[in-house]
Amino acid sequence: MSLTLKIDARPPRSKLVIEKSSFDDEKSRHRKNVEQHHFNHMVELFIPGCAELPPSIQAEFDRSDDYYLIKDVPLTELINQDFIENFIKKGSFYMLSHNTHIDKHNAYAVLPTGQLILSVHKDTYEELGLVGQPSQFNRKVKRKFVVEVDLTQDIFVPGKKNYERVKQGLQRTELKADFLLSWKPEGNRQLAGSILSHFQSSYKCERHSQVQQTTRHTELLLPVVNSTELEESEEGEWCTAREWYEWLGAVCCGISCNEAPEHYISRYCCPDPNEVTAAAVRHSMTGFIPPGKVWTLQEAVRSYMRESKSPSPWAALTVHGFVDSPVSWARREHGFHHGGENLYTFLIFRDSTYWLFQAVGTNDFCP
Repeated sequence: MSLTLKIDARPPRSKLVIEKSSFDDEKSRHRKNVEQHHFNHMVELFIPGCAELPPSIQAEFDRSDDYYLIKDVPLTELINQDFIENFIKKGSFYMLSHNTHIDKHNAYAVLPTGQLILSVHKDTYEELGLVGQPSQFNRKVKRKFVVEVDLTQDIFVPGKKNYERVKQGLQRTELKADFLLSWKPEGNRQLAGSILSHFQSSYKCERHSQVQQTTRHTELLLPVVNSTELEESEEGEWCTAREWYEWLGAVCCGISCNEAPEHYISRYCCPDPNEVTAAAVRHSMTGFIPPGKVWTLQEAVRSYMRESKSPSPWAALTVHGFVDSPVSWARREHGFHHGGENLYTFLIFRDSTYWLFQAVGTNDFCP
């Protein structure tokens, strides 16, 4: 008996949204894009024309922004009324289940807007007894469901029907997980450690800091781009936005783009036209990174680019979301599919113009 195995060798499709705007435009959505991308695991900055990261930007990377890993937390803890009043309602609160694969496991998140997101399998959903929606990734077979609970509603208090229904469902299913947590209290930053005190008496807790890494490049070919044009010129004076984005991805993956394409190793090289920069620096930060940290980094980069002495024609800030996060932007459901793509890049020019690249996987809705 012969067996034929068919392999789909086509690369996974992804969605890329590109837009051009100015930071000075009142209708610019650059801040909204940063604030609504809640769960980030890496920020990567690429600046040509510099051998070292500018001191003002390095200082912002170094500014302490610790996060916590709380282990084996039952979800009933997240609806504790004191917890909601003292932490979720009083600051920027981010919580994401750790080591839960969105395509295989139940996964959970608490957004800074106060929504508890439960991405659960069919059996768990039926046992919970809460109203939700079938996952957009398997509506036909309905293997997974998404439940949202607004923890900040005035009527979500002990004794009310909605609260008691949620409490009974979580107690019945005994759901629990390890969680990554970041909390920045309103006003007094010295209170940030109090959330650790809240959990330490009952759960194993770990404090973590983001990890940084620097890579330096010399004699690197850069694609020539025009801040006002996303498409190529008829005379071939600059590269397209897509060509530049593909080149940046190759550089960040450690692929040399300076040589001519070699048939058996790499068919990729720097697009034309291009120019040589004597030095470039790529600096990354990994961990659990709240949008507020991304925002301050972006502002530091913008300030540097406005300096008259800045040798850089542009700077690229890329932010990678967690591949297994239940959401991508805002409350849009996110799925893993082939790779869990969930990232965005700001290409920042000296004249305050920017290009924004937003990338998600095959099944996700465009941001």
